[in-house]
Amino acid sequence: MLSLLDSAVCLDGVAVRKFMKSTLKSAVLILSTVLVASASISSIATAQASKKAKPVSYKQVQAIFTAKCINCHKAPRPRAMMNLESYAGVMKGNDDGSVITAGSPDKSLLYKLITSTGRKQMPPRTPLTKPEIDTIGAWIKAGAKNK
Repeated sequence: MLSLLDSAVCLDGVAVRKFMKSTLKSAVLILSTVLVASASISSIATAQASKKAKPVSYKQVQAIFTAKCINCHKAPRPRAMMNLESYAGVMKGNDDGSVITAGSPDKSLLYKLITSTGRKQMPPRTPLTKPEIDTIGAWIKAGAKNK
């Protein structure tokens, strides 16, 4: 390649510019191809990962409520008037209204309380684990259905 460049320089400055321009175009084309392929692979991997994720059932959420919340949030006098013993109780909410906004964990009071820190954190003594919070969040995001 050096000999080709040397002969091009000797012949004409225009030949060097043409050679460099051609090389630059090839490099840009190769880089563009690599970037497009990388983006395609990434989107395929993301799609496959979302297909593999199993939807969260209410049964999984109820198991968390039963293990961590029922001691305070059960009949006959659930704390904050929030009964977590059943799907109907969860969806009813409390005296202030609904605590679940189906499809929107960040707008759901229940989700805000389980992800809160400090005085408003629920449960107050032993916070839920990240997987438990993620399970409840995924259930709410999927529509908070009784499935």
